[in-house]
Amino acid sequence: MGEKRSRKPRPVAFVRCGGGTPATEGGPCCEHGCVGCGACVEACRFGAVSIGERGVAVVDREACRGCGLCARSCPRGVIEMIDPDQRIAVRCVNPDPGPVARKVCATSCIGCGMCERACPVGAIRVADGCARIDHALCISCGMCATKCPRDAIADAFGLFAGR
Repeated sequence: MGEKRSRKPRPVAFVRCGGGTPATEGGPCCEHGCVGCGACVEACRFGAVSIGERGVAVVDREACRGCGLCARSCPRGVIEMIDPDQRIAVRCVNPDPGPVARKVCATSCIGCGMCERACPVGAIRVADGCARIDHALCISCGMCATKCPRDAIADAFGLFAGR
């Protein structure tokens, strides 16, 4: 008898931008994040992507089928396909230094390192001004997300978002 192989679960889309009104009213917008253009919404055949209240794309993980059309249609490249078991994710791609990032987005990663210090297994590092998670090490405890002062790190299911 043949050995039964388990199928690898389909990836799901994740938007690497938390949105957020610029810290200074009428100030510049992040040149790295989602612009809320709706290309991903139009590309999604399953109704899994919408533009949320912060003006950026939001993915319904339950409705997402992992086809990747939204990621391929994103002009800024902020949607990535992730393993569905990957719970903790950084919602920022801005490589600018903290003071610059802070001026253009209220939820940007500022590279403060609080997440890195909070991680009990050393799965998160700040590199080039932005937190990065080594998902091979991450135990999805959420300590980094709870310690992030800017909500730049979140449980992909939204458990720690918008505290």
